[in-house]
Amino acid sequence: MSRKAFQSLLERYLKGNCTQEEQETVRRWYDLLDSDVDLNLSEVEFAELEDRLWDKINKETQPSEDKKKGRSTVIRPFGRFYISTAAAAVLLIVGSVWVYNRLKCNPVEPDFVSKKESFITKVINPNDEPLEVSLPDSTRIKLFKGAQLTYATRFNKREVSLVGDALFNVKGDPANPFQVFHEEMITRVLGTCFKIQSGKGAGKDEVIVYTGKVQVIRSAKNNLVRRIIETPKTLNLTMNQRAILDEQNGSFSETLVERPIPVETKRTLLDEVVFKEISLADLANKLRDVYHIDIRVRPAVRKITFRGDLSGMELFDQLNLVCNVTETNYHIIGKTIEIQ
Repeated sequence: MSRKAFQSLLERYLKGNCTQEEQETVRRWYDLLDSDVDLNLSEVEFAELEDRLWDKINKETQPSEDKKKGRSTVIRPFGRFYISTAAAAVLLIVGSVWVYNRLKCNPVEPDFVSKKESFITKVINPNDEPLEVSLPDSTRIKLFKGAQLTYATRFNKREVSLVGDALFNVKGDPANPFQVFHEEMITRVLGTCFKIQSGKGAGKDEVIVYTGKVQVIRSAKNNLVRRIIETPKTLNLTMNQRAILDEQNGSFSETLVERPIPVETKRTLLDEVVFKEISLADLANKLRDVYHIDIRVRPAVRKITFRGDLSGMELFDQLNLVCNVTETNYHIIGKTIEIQ
């Protein structure tokens, strides 16, 4: 049996084009399958299994050395067929379970879509003013103009589908995380406030976190092969951080928000921020505490002191003033600010 014929047999079985005899043989083999066998294989293990099975089939179906030397060898057609069909069956079962598990672990749409539930609620905001939506779990959503929100009317599993821009204030429930499916990303949260911003013409989709913690997953929505064989990239975000998906170059990155906000309990610290003399190291620690952002200072400039008034200014305005006075500069590296 050639490898081409072997693969052809697999394809016929998958398409349901096998004969009754072939199907009965597969069923008899399947009854012998150990129920405890681990079918959750990686793609590498699956490929190795296919190679081993093919080697076995090839040995059983090719003429032996005795036959090559003129000695007759009896090869029973049914035995040859049984082995090849059994191999096809194990590849079919293992492969099907592996693919199923991969697709289940990497969903691209909410359960209520894949299960085709009958009762679906769809909310669209055609107006310029934001539209407030309250979900059955007390989560509050603000839909901006043109946004569309879809969810199961029986809101047992906290999943929604979003098109456009929306601001979420999610009710906390650690046992039942909240998930938003939007474009080629999935945002998973326990309880927080965040905004999803569609790229529209610019081609950049963003998830902006204001409070709490959010997990953003790159969805392989438009690539079935990648969804099966790859583990999706995941970004873990906290306050004043954002995820950016650039649809034009395919990049999926994390960085800081454009206008960081102070921690609510630290907000009053910005009312009067006048420093007579403070080292850059100590100043970075104070700003880190107020904005919940990792701000680092290079050793060479840690002891340089700053004098000035930072009252009523936003973070990046504060940093611009500090760097101008101290003749330093700052860079944003991922989710970190570094003064050097």
